[in-house]
Amino acid sequence: MKIFTFSKKEHICKRNEFKQLVLQGKSFYHFPFRCVYLIKPSNELQIKLGISIAKKNIKHAFQRNYIKRIIRESYRLNKFIIYESFENQPMELALLLIYTEKKQPTYNLIETSVKSLLNKVIKIDSRNQLKNTTINDN
Repeated sequence: MKIFTFSKKEHICKRNEFKQLVLQGKSFYHFPFRCVYLIKPSNELQIKLGISIAKKNIKHAFQRNYIKRIIRESYRLNKFIIYESFENQPMELALLLIYTEKKQPTYNLIETSVKSLLNKVIKIDSRNQLKNTTINDN
């Protein structure tokens, strides 16, 4: 796996994947995103990302496309954070980042938010693993 790429395999493209993620996934809010995530068992580590921006919040398509572009770029540069922590765990992690603000953000705001959001996903997963091991030990 090349670290600083964002290939088609890492995108959530299909409508069914989005539906399953929204219906079955768990979510949390981290400014300016609502993050929906779903963890499934798999043979190898696979992390997929989807980005959504409501037309209601950002009216012009060129602004929505710009925001998506900087979100993808900041994820691409910082995805090593999540890949290093889940390195030996065979699972499929699907992330959906929903941009909730009504203003156009700066790149620095998006980058710091994406970094802290990835760290938060890691902490949430480690808490879930701790719960699962204590249940299995009894």
